[in-house]
Amino acid sequence: MKLHLKRGRSAILISAYAPTKSNDDVEKEAFYDNLNSVLQTVPFKDCLFLLGDFNARVGRNAQTWPRVLGQHSVGNENSNGSLLLQTCSEHELAITYFQQANKYRVARWPSG
Repeated sequence: MKLHLKRGRSAILISAYAPTKSNDDVEKEAFYDNLNSVLQTVPFKDCLFLLGDFNARVGRNAQTWPRVLGQHSVGNENSNGSLLLQTCSEHELAITYFQQANKYRVARWPSG
């Protein structure tokens, strides 16, 4: 989706849904190759918002990913998280977490 802003700039919203952890590496790599191709088409002057379900845990290692990951992230990094972090780093994107009470930081699905 493209929203026109002032001075010839635009906000670009991309919604993506990544393969789950159970998918094989070939499918995951194909998804990220396609995503990278799309991200490369966005002009640098435009504001890019990448939204979606990446089936990823990015962990909380802000020292390793200083321009990508902030102080309020949670959990441990998994293989899908590594792919997302690498993609964000390559395209100068930041993963945003907002400071809030621990009980509100992650989604919990009811069991049963």
